[in-house]
Amino acid sequence: MHADWISYLSTLELSPHTPTDKQVILAPLSHLAVLTVSGKDAANFLQGQTTCDIKSLLDSKPGLGAYCNAKGRTITTFIIIKQQASFQLILTSDLVETVSKKLQMYILRSDVQLTDQSDSLCITGLSNVPLSAQASLYPYPQLDNSFLFIGNPDQSQLFWPELIQQQSLSLICSNAWLGLDIQAGIPWLYTQTSEEFVPQMLNLDKLNAISFEKGCYTGQEIVARTHYLGKNKRAMYQARCITETDIPPGCTVTDHENTALGTVILASQQGSTTQLLVVLKDQAVNTKNLQLNNQNHDKIILN
Repeated sequence: MHADWISYLSTLELSPHTPTDKQVILAPLSHLAVLTVSGKDAANFLQGQTTCDIKSLLDSKPGLGAYCNAKGRTITTFIIIKQQASFQLILTSDLVETVSKKLQMYILRSDVQLTDQSDSLCITGLSNVPLSAQASLYPYPQLDNSFLFIGNPDQSQLFWPELIQQQSLSLICSNAWLGLDIQAGIPWLYTQTSEEFVPQMLNLDKLNAISFEKGCYTGQEIVARTHYLGKNKRAMYQARCITETDIPPGCTVTDHENTALGTVILASQQGSTTQLLVVLKDQAVNTKNLQLNNQNHDKIILN
């Protein structure tokens, strides 16, 4: 993130908890960053690299998608925003450099430019806001009455005080916002979980993040085979854990005999309860003694 934006956020009191009522919420999404894909061949290039149908995207109406390796394993998930001839991929800042390097390998002679805008653009999440989409403000996929504001540090530092003056707001941190993503089933990936799961294991087919009609893209054969042959033996679930210990992405889920049954994708600590997204093997769903493979062997409960 840009130093000026970090400095501004340090002056605010950001709650670590998501409000339980329908308060207006404002959050800096510091776990996310923007990778811009531009050039006259950008649409065709992304069509051949991502799971979503790039050509069906509407300007300024975000969608969800994934970028896979040749074995159909998800390198990253993303929110994608079309802006005329260019596209903004919003993904975890943890993976921007990795994804940029991998995409660069496929550009060859195409007129495509990749721009890491981690420092030049700031991402804000708003929820329960009586607003409509406008310049730099986009509907947040899967979350009702929620938006993304994307602007440079100066624009963001003007937007926040203006909104705060107009409305009674709950200011929350990025980890608290992840609680909303968990409730919506949006599976953000980090280095620990990248290239571990085919998209269906992350329920991306249920989020309309996979097109099965658009044609070939990297990893498409595996993704299609999983879809049409029904050989997906893992899926993602919401869960909770009574603990105040940080739970990192990639933490293993086991049974009481320490048999590995799944993986933590996302965690959002809310007081003594931590909300989770976990990918589990089929047989784990009926296992009563699921626990984390951490120091305390904290038990988890599926929602």
